[in-house]
Amino acid sequence: MKFTKLLLVSVFLVAFNPTRAQDVDNNRRLTIILRDGTVYHGTMVYDDGREMKFNTDEIGLFVLKKQELRRLEEINGTDAPNEADSFIPVMKEGPFSTRYGLTTNAFPIKKGENYAMVGLHGPELHFAVTDRLNIGYMTTWAASPMAVSLKYSLPLSNKGVAVSVGSLLLSSGFFQNMKGYGTLTFGNLTLGDRNKNINFSGGYLYWQSGRKTIASGTYEVTHIDYAGQQNAYINDLVGYDNEFSTLRTDRGGINGNSIRSEYVSDQNIRRGYATQGPVLGLSGTLPLGEKASFVFESMFGLLVVRKEFIEAPEYNGTAEYWGTDFWGNNSYKYHYDVKVTTKDYGSTMIYVAPGVRFQTKEDFAWQLTLASTSFTSDYRNKTSSFPVPTFTLFKKF
Repeated sequence: MKFTKLLLVSVFLVAFNPTRAQDVDNNRRLTIILRDGTVYHGTMVYDDGREMKFNTDEIGLFVLKKQELRRLEEINGTDAPNEADSFIPVMKEGPFSTRYGLTTNAFPIKKGENYAMVGLHGPELHFAVTDRLNIGYMTTWAASPMAVSLKYSLPLSNKGVAVSVGSLLLSSGFFQNMKGYGTLTFGNLTLGDRNKNINFSGGYLYWQSGRKTIASGTYEVTHIDYAGQQNAYINDLVGYDNEFSTLRTDRGGINGNSIRSEYVSDQNIRRGYATQGPVLGLSGTLPLGEKASFVFESMFGLLVVRKEFIEAPEYNGTAEYWGTDFWGNNSYKYHYDVKVTTKDYGSTMIYVAPGVRFQTKEDFAWQLTLASTSFTSDYRNKTSSFPVPTFTLFKKF
């Protein structure tokens, strides 16, 4: 009986005895990173496995539940934080620090720190599959075109250097009957930290147009005119459509010539040609205080655009009697050959976008960007420039 009582008392004491605090080294300087992106610096004074206490430089004694902690990083003599490092919430570690505007840097979204972007162009969603692999979806308010983004941040030992590789998988969506597709494969090299950095990027764009266009070949067209007038109005045979190569009433070429639809069968219609070339970028961010940052991004593309080219018609020597008009003049139906070929044209794209981002909460920020874009096209032989002011909202979820 006495043994039974002792056994019950022992079980009771083990079951209900409070968890003992673990031994901690309160001389170790730590960077304390929370799941919401907040960063503190200090020493640990208590840890019982469920609750932790720290003496921090920023707010003094700080108590948190262990599930609120993302990770601890030891501070050695060369990594001592300076005054600018103190309590920088999301711009230091949060998901918004991975983004400039249209472009990203090499830093990853940490797992559990997903975010959404809403701009004048449309919405975006970005997720962390792991602490290094991110995936996103972006589109316009018309739900087309659309893109899926993939980015992987490489593990490096140097804290001041980050590298990532990724790709944008592009689709025309509902435009062009979902026939347009492409990819922008890229790499990022980021120098600095999430709060202050400069980013160099480079990639290759390939876009296969899904619009309908006329296939290369020789097409026979006809024109009715008086005897001996087979070359008098030859230029009228191919008309002059607008400068874009479109498939409307007539089958058009990029040089403005077009062939009437009646001369082009469905078998002679194909999907458009590719636009491709390298795209380089320079971006960065600089803190303007605790709640604002200057954000800059730019892109420069050297692209090759392939277009169909409809040459002037040539009389092939064939004519047939057509009839006599009201005045008794004989008319003939003359036959002409029109050659359709392709030509490659150079196109230059420049995008420059300075802006300011404001953030007062760890899960919300907004950004105002005054961007401008310029296109130079060899086949148009002109440069088009226009401003693109944007307003963007960031929301973590």
